[in-house]
Amino acid sequence: MIQVANRLDYDESRKQEDAIEIWMRSIREQYNKPLFRYALALTCSVDDAQDAVQEVFARVSADYHRFLEVTNQKAYLFRATRNSSFSILRKRKRSEALHDAICADLAAICMPHAKDMSVTIISIRSAFDQITIEQREVLVLKILNQLTFKEIAEASGASINTVAARYRYGIDKLRQALGVNDLG
Repeated sequence: MIQVANRLDYDESRKQEDAIEIWMRSIREQYNKPLFRYALALTCSVDDAQDAVQEVFARVSADYHRFLEVTNQKAYLFRATRNSSFSILRKRKRSEALHDAICADLAAICMPHAKDMSVTIISIRSAFDQITIEQREVLVLKILNQLTFKEIAEASGASINTVAARYRYGIDKLRQALGVNDLG
């Protein structure tokens, strides 16, 4: 009788582990790309961005019970990615040029009718260097990941008004640097 009960407990435990694995895979598939773009914008390094996102998913997997209790999982994942990215930045204490992928994405979204896209990408990279990391963070979350100001506020730990101001000032600085009136 005890063997049967132990077998049932094992089977139930295995089913639960399989369900958790499937659930984590779906979370990874849904959020991997946007979290990577966000981490890339913050770290300016493909390798560091991958490390940051991998660290977030590893922590969520290890403590999934806590993650299940989170009200806004999307904002939580972006906040965790932000923290992980800043931790990596503190460790390496140097800055690299913003990766072409972010600039290309921004160029395609903000200036889709540009005649010479490579010049546009270089211009955006240069303009991005002129804004603060906080403004860059908000612009990437708003434009590329289409988060609301409220979601960005939850992810960054800033107030909604601060997020909106960072967005507005960042857009204004990009417009000035690029010499355009409309960024899409």
